[in-house]
This record gives sequence, structure tokens and C-alpha cells, in this order.
Amino acid sequence: MTASEKILSGITDEAKAKADEITADAEKKAEALIDAAKTEAEKEALLIKANAEKKAELIRQTGKSSAALVRRDASLKCKRELIEKALDFVADTVNGFDDKDYFDLLLTVIKREKLSESGQIMLCSADLKRNMTDFKESLKDMGLTLSEEPADIKGGFILKYGDILINGEISALVHEKRDALIDAVNKELFK
Repeated sequence: MTASEKILSGITDEAKAKADEITADAEKKAEALIDAAKTEAEKEALLIKANAEKKAELIRQTGKSSAALVRRDASLKCKRELIEKALDFVADTVNGFDDKDYFDLLLTVIKREKLSESGQIMLCSADLKRNMTDFKESLKDMGLTLSEEPADIKGGFILKYGDILINGEISALVHEKRDALIDAVNKELFK
């Protein structure tokens, strides 16, 4: 090997060693960058996961709250329906009393509602067919007369003083006492 070949071989070896050194250094730097990027990506992934878990928990809590509200609303609706049925049952029960008990109840209410002047009592067509001999006598004693014309009501009475009408229909009386009846029904149905 000649001197120039030795020089070229030395330069080549030196260049190759320098290239290997630069490549190794670049690989170390690339590896460090990759490790830093991985670490950063893992941190970001953990942050994203934590945020997703928070959002998922919030969604679960909102869902539970919504479900509880729906459940409560359904329960309240059911209770209201039961109360309405109970109030209807009260009116139907009173309308189904035997003649004596029914007219005794009406007389009690009429005495409470009666004005001082003479008036007229109107009953529904079904009540006009009942046995009401004692009822008519009691009305007469109070200065009231019984109309032969039926009132457009479902049980109870209309007390008429000229243009003044006092509604004594059973469902109206139940409605008048609605709050007290609802309290009583609530206590019985939902102890």
C-alpha cells in the first residue's frame, strides 16, 4: 500500500469513525427525544383518561339524578291518580248511600248553606226517584221547597234563592274539602 493509499485509508477510517460517532450521537438524541415524547404522550394520555373518567362519572351522576326525578315524578303521578280515584270513590260512595242516610247528609249540608229567606232545592233526576218523604218535610220546616225539575248534577243538590245558586253537588262538596280529604287519603294510602 502506497503512502497516498495509507493516507486515504486513514482519512476514510477517521471519516467512518466520525460518521459512526455522529450516528451514535444522533441515535442517542433521537432515543432521548422519543423517550421524552413517550413520557409526554403518557402524561397526556393519563390526563385525557382522568378527564374522561370525570366526565363519565358526571354523566353517571346526572343519569342517576335524572332517573331519580323520573321515578319520583312517576310516583307522584301515581299517587295523584290514586288520590283522585279515592276522591271519586268518596263521591260515588255518598251517592250510593241508602235513602235515609243520603238525605240526612244532604239536610246537614243544606242547614249549613241555607240563607235566611225561603228558597228552592233542586236534585238530580236519580235523586228525585228516591224515597224522600222525611226529606220533603224537613225542607218544608226550613222554608224550602223541592223543585220537580231535575238539576243537571250527579248527586247532591242546588239551593236556589232567586238568581243566587248554591252548589251542593256531592263532587263539589268533595272538592270543597279536597285538601282535608287529600291529607286523610295520603295518611291512609302512603303511611
